[in-house]
Amino acid sequence: MVVNKADNFRSIFNWTDGETEVKGITIPIVQRDYAQGRTTAEVNRIRGRFLHVLYDALVNGKHTTLDFIYGNVEKGQLIPLDGQQRLTTLYLLHYYIARHECVADEEWDFLKNFTYETRVSSREFCQHLVKYVPDFSLNKMSEQIQDEAWFLLEWESDPTVQSMLVMLDAIHAKFCNTDNLWPQLMGDAITFYFLPLGTGDNAINMTDELYIKMNSRGKALTNFEHFKAELELQMKAVDEECAKRIIGKMDREWSDLLWPYRNSGTGDGQADMVTDDEFLRYIHYISDLISYTNDELEIKDEFDIIDKQFSKANPKAADNMLQLESLFDIWTKIPNIDAFFDEYFTTGYYSPGKTKIDKMPNLFKDCCAHYGIIAGRRPQFPLGRFILLYCFVLKLQHKEISDTDFRHRLRIVKNLVNNSVNTLRSDFMKELLLQVDKIILRGVVEQVEEGRARFQSKQMDEEKRKLEWTTEHPDKAETLFRLEDHPYLNGYIKAVGEEHIDWCDRFYSLFSCNLHLVNKALLSIDDYFEKDAWRYRIGIGDYEANKNVVERMWQEMFSPISLEDGLCHALQQLLAERETFNDDYLKERIDGYLNSTQEYPLRYYLVKYYSMRTNKNGKYNNYGKYYWRKHNSWPRKDEAKQRELRLRDYNVILMATEWSTGGFNHDIFLKTLYDIAGKESAGLELDNYSYTRYNEGVDKLRLGKQGKYLTLTDNVYNIYDEEGSLLESRAISQNENGIDTEDRVKVGLQILKKLLGQ
Repeated sequence: MVVNKADNFRSIFNWTDGETEVKGITIPIVQRDYAQGRTTAEVNRIRGRFLHVLYDALVNGKHTTLDFIYGNVEKGQLIPLDGQQRLTTLYLLHYYIARHECVADEEWDFLKNFTYETRVSSREFCQHLVKYVPDFSLNKMSEQIQDEAWFLLEWESDPTVQSMLVMLDAIHAKFCNTDNLWPQLMGDAITFYFLPLGTGDNAINMTDELYIKMNSRGKALTNFEHFKAELELQMKAVDEECAKRIIGKMDREWSDLLWPYRNSGTGDGQADMVTDDEFLRYIHYISDLISYTNDELEIKDEFDIIDKQFSKANPKAADNMLQLESLFDIWTKIPNIDAFFDEYFTTGYYSPGKTKIDKMPNLFKDCCAHYGIIAGRRPQFPLGRFILLYCFVLKLQHKEISDTDFRHRLRIVKNLVNNSVNTLRSDFMKELLLQVDKIILRGVVEQVEEGRARFQSKQMDEEKRKLEWTTEHPDKAETLFRLEDHPYLNGYIKAVGEEHIDWCDRFYSLFSCNLHLVNKALLSIDDYFEKDAWRYRIGIGDYEANKNVVERMWQEMFSPISLEDGLCHALQQLLAERETFNDDYLKERIDGYLNSTQEYPLRYYLVKYYSMRTNKNGKYNNYGKYYWRKHNSWPRKDEAKQRELRLRDYNVILMATEWSTGGFNHDIFLKTLYDIAGKESAGLELDNYSYTRYNEGVDKLRLGKQGKYLTLTDNVYNIYDEEGSLLESRAISQNENGIDTEDRVKVGLQILKKLLGQ
């Protein structure tokens, strides 16, 4: 079988091998309709790219070869088995340029020998089209053609005719301002390899059955098939041997690799039995890795990936091709990828030698299934998992890394990823990946230059410290790892500290107790409110009712971004008291604090009164967020002074939501009085107010039948009538530091009882 290089489209029409001659091209009836003129988003993109390639070849001198065109030759007609779409587009392009440039009839007369057998209507349309001379000053060729008397109504239902009209409009839009392109068409600007299958001694008898099997009528090429064809074409121009090797592996080893993961999620059983989507997702991962390494933006369009990374336009294209090949090949050498990842990850509790993660361990499978997919503005394969998968890429590419070292280094990267959510950004990825290289390849944890720290700096400092500590104390390394894996610590252990690593079991014991008791026990030791922008929070939450929210709240409190000395001090003092904890001990400790204190700071009230930790419906506030009315007047950069003012400032609301005070919220003291005094059944009405109204100081507890209301500002209760006239005031005793020396809730209850006549 001889492959003949056809110089151009024209040369097919007088091709001969001495025995057989081609005089025309006939698209057979078993072929599918012309599809490059369809109007789906995907075809629009493919059409635009193909025309751009043709435009560059003709106008900008960028020669292009359109791969193989092959088929049977019967009675002087080429019956294409592959290449129908390209041939039809070239036919329309030749027609357009011939008419646009007023080329002599004898030069383009060969176009009359191109026809379709798929439908009689398609054949007749081609016969009329070549005779037609359009008005090129108008915008749309299709509208002109459809207005012609010879245009039949039935052609509006012929998908090939309609696609041709769309393509003619696209060609007109692209080439309307060009001239002198006919010589380029007749030259070598656009070429392809012509392979006649049914001629000479090596003839292949191509039956209709074989046509149907190889090119099912009506089934459009997938996006990946278009991608692979163009990828092969561009890579061959860079390194033909490497390109052949890569495309061969795509068809064999890599297809076998991805076959277990086939499931495009379309709901179409046939579509879900191919690996096209998985190929493209992993190729996007590789492309983004190349982009990040070169400090470039991600390439969203897969065809742009070809142009920018794997074509001759990129001087690093050969290296990128080898990177593509390597990043596929590394997985083909693993007999069972699921089992491979299970060796390194656990999704449950701590497991010796493994790293704890929250989602599926098989990162490669997850990448193939979800890379690039966005749901609710969140990537389904986020940058944190991108980095973790990169760790395994490094391991598989560098056999010199011992398994023991990799396990420890993987844990370090996971801790950094978990606690660097705010700095895991695509524009930081070059620095992040360089830091990962140092950790995985050399076991080095080091900060980068000032202002360029991409992993969270406190977490980086701790990882460096822990790496040195485990080197000095290898017998205690697994204890440290187990402490890291507690879901609330999430890899950051400063709240306990390496110096107290033997308290690991104590920490697990404490946080297996009722979390409300844990919270109150910590408050009985210290005011550990942590600042969260303009809010403050304490650990709280009903674990049984909302496990995920409560776990996240405690994770955030112990994170390097939020953790403050108050919580560290309270926690370490509590852990120092016992080796094991239970609810009874915590209750005893809490009661001891309440019965012994002679001062009543805010934390005392939070410990004592259930209502200050629950919403109006009596359910626990899982967010633990509070807002101080006067916090804007506190010195912003003096945390010690802020703490001092907060301790004696009782103007606080319990936030109903995690982020906003725009809805209904409540002053914690008025809400507590409302709850304890009997709510609506006692004739009370708790004022609802938002952030704005609260700052105006108009929060009220109303006594409906009495026509009065109660307010609390600083350390003074005020009683007003309906007109707002002050009737009575009662100050709460405080010491010289502005801390209550009498329980203001008890004082408020006495006032209410008196007003309610109880």
